[in-house]
Amino acid sequence: MTSRPSLPRPSSGSSLSRTAAVAALLIAALAVPVVAAEREAGGELKTTREGVTIDWSAGTLSASGGAAADLRMPSVDLARPGADRRARAAALAKLRAALETLPLGGGRKLDASRIDRALARAKVADVQYQSNGGAVVRLELSFGDWLEETSPSSVTLSAAAAHLGAAPTARVAGRDVTVGAATYKVGAAPADAHARPAKVDHAGRLTVEGDAALADKLARSVAVIYVGKVLR
Repeated sequence: MTSRPSLPRPSSGSSLSRTAAVAALLIAALAVPVVAAEREAGGELKTTREGVTIDWSAGTLSASGGAAADLRMPSVDLARPGADRRARAAALAKLRAALETLPLGGGRKLDASRIDRALARAKVADVQYQSNGGAVVRLELSFGDWLEETSPSSVTLSAAAAHLGAAPTARVAGRDVTVGAATYKVGAAPADAHARPAKVDHAGRLTVEGDAALADKLARSVAVIYVGKVLR
């Protein structure tokens, strides 16, 4: 009776490769946002694209980045810092791409200097460390993080309908001013919000009654805009 030839034992190198591959797949799965769930929860004021969630109501952009552990490191504790840095870099890259295409209003986009300023102010919203030393990091930045400085008080506007723009143009006191940043809420403004009425003109600008002081304040404010209908 002949015995069956025994199968070759896998080398430690191939075992490590398979372990790294499985870890990478796990990290990637954890880092991918659940697009359908987020869109349903946020409705028309929350969108997810290319791994970045834009919340027009909260005025935030958030993204997750994942990185597998470097299995050449002698321990999990020593592997985590490198994975953390790589995960943050991945999340920042997603946020940069989103900022480059973020609609400000009127077809305008953020320039490179304002994008860099906003990314420098990104905050860690969540960190998940994996048992093998990998990491998933979620970063978040706010509308207006691209401004050098903001007004300590905000301006509230109310319009029947408006397009979503992160920094729309307003027509105040006979001149155009770019609003520092804007967040949106659907529905009528509450009475205690003291919202100023605004209308969207043929050029897409928000026309607001006010003086030069209001124009200057809008340029440095993160305005809250209540809209009856979001225009697409």
